[in-house]
Amino acid sequence: AQVDSSIGGKVGVNHALGKNLIGAFHQPVLVASDPLCLATLPRREFRSGLYEVVKYGVIASRSLFDLLVKDTEAGLARTPSVLVPAIVESSRIKADVVTKDEREGGLRRILNFGHTIGHALEAITNYRRFRHGEAIAHGMLGAAVLSAGRRALSQDDRQAIAELIAKLGPLPAVEDLSIDEAMAGIGRDKKVVHGKLHFVLATSVGTTATVDDVTEGELRAALGRLGLR
Repeated sequence: AQVDSSIGGKVGVNHALGKNLIGAFHQPVLVASDPLCLATLPRREFRSGLYEVVKYGVIASRSLFDLLVKDTEAGLARTPSVLVPAIVESSRIKADVVTKDEREGGLRRILNFGHTIGHALEAITNYRRFRHGEAIAHGMLGAAVLSAGRRALSQDDRQAIAELIAKLGPLPAVEDLSIDEAMAGIGRDKKVVHGKLHFVLATSVGTTATVDDVTEGELRAALGRLGLR
């Protein structure tokens, strides 16, 4: 919440058919973040939040990404010198994006890097297998594979994303999940507009591009690389 969901005014609930399909926008009067509260989180929940910080690094801040790479162990140990700049930078990016595009008409879609696949994984497992950040981590891996397959992202940057996610800890298994079911979940994604899926590609660590021409074959190949059957 400190790095993502408390900022931007989305108040949504999940549905069996998909993530955050029901909801509204209601902006808070104030958002207060206290890094000391993070000491109360179970390790798995804390790691889940760090995956969202990785997302912000990939979409908008190479320096934030490099901070996590350089100080992974200190971050996992909840060291304030790592957490405070990570929270501040993530919050700055989110606030900047939603100020320009409150209701996700265009720019705000970049915040969904990794979420197209991640939300589908959450939905097809009835929101029970994954913490949100874990599903998004899988989704970022898939999006990075797809981006590299299009040569939008270098293999070096794809590997850097994969290595950082791996360093933050193990993710729940996906090998028993069906590509067909995941594809059906992707088809119900809120970023499908007039029958076209708007998919966020990484073009480097720190920049993205949103496209509407990702093919079913590309998505299936990315899901297969994640290990789905």
